[in-house]
Formats: sequence, structure tokens, C-alpha cells
Amino acid sequence: MNYLVWFGLVVIAVTDAREHRIPNVYLLITLLVCVINGFFQPDPLDVFLNSLSGGAIFFVSALLLHFIRIMAPGDVKLLGVVGFWLGWGQLLNATVWIALSSVVVGLLYALFNRVQTGSTLKQLIKKYSMMLAYGSQASLVMTNGGSIEKKLRMPFAPVVVIGLAMFHYF
Repeated sequence: MNYLVWFGLVVIAVTDAREHRIPNVYLLITLLVCVINGFFQPDPLDVFLNSLSGGAIFFVSALLLHFIRIMAPGDVKLLGVVGFWLGWGQLLNATVWIALSSVVVGLLYALFNRVQTGSTLKQLIKKYSMMLAYGSQASLVMTNGGSIEKKLRMPFAPVVVIGLAMFHYF
């Protein structure tokens, strides 16, 4: 049954990477597979309470990040499903691996952006420090040439799936 959950997560990650959106249908199907999986456990009531608490904690934490414009709504729902699948006991370790994969993938996206735009390292540091300082107000940043450059968007679902894979492997 876990293979179906992994299949759902991979489909969600590919869709997010291609379209920058996560369809609710995919999330609901993955959540349904997690619920069905809970019925086959030795103590289903304990499993559901553990899953509900994990899903609620991940969802509320991600929702807070959404309110300060760090995370998109689809990512919030995805983390709720992931928290439901993992349960309360594994959230901290999974969070560490997701954060580590976020840093690695973020650095690769920044490197790819640097190669694509031809920006110098100094320009990129200035650009991202302005985005960090001004938040959503700095979505458009003036470059040295006077042209306007959009901020780098990184899909989060592939990062979550990579982090979960590392969490389960290590």
C-alpha cells in the first residue's frame, strides 16, 4: 500500500515541477490511500489518531508559512497529507530531511538560474538579500542593466518527495 502512496507523491511532484500547481484530486487520492492503509494496521484507531495529529501539525505549520507568503496553498495541503501519512512520531526527522533537500535543491535552482541569466555572484547575492529583506514587495528587482527580472520560483513538491525519500532511506 505504501507503494501507492509513493506513486501518488511522485505524480504530485512531477505535476508541480511541470505546472507549478498541485491538483486537489491527486492529494485526495493519496490521502484516501493513506486512510485505507490505516485500516489494515493492527490497531487502526491508534494509527488514525497518530496520523490525524501528524497531519494537523504539518498542516497548521505550513499554513502559518503560507500566511507570511513563504509557501503556496498546494504545498500546505501536500504537507498535511504527508503529515497524515507519517504520523506524529516521525515528523521531526522528516522535517530535517525535507529542510536539507530544500537547501540542496534551492542551491541547484540558484546555480541553474545563474547559468541561464549570466548574472554574476555579486548580483545574485544582492538580489536575494533584497528579497529576504523586503519579502513579497521585492518580487521585481532592478538589475544593473536596468531590466526587470522576475524572482526565482522553485516548486516545493519535488523537494518534499526528495526529502521523504532521504528520510526513508537513511
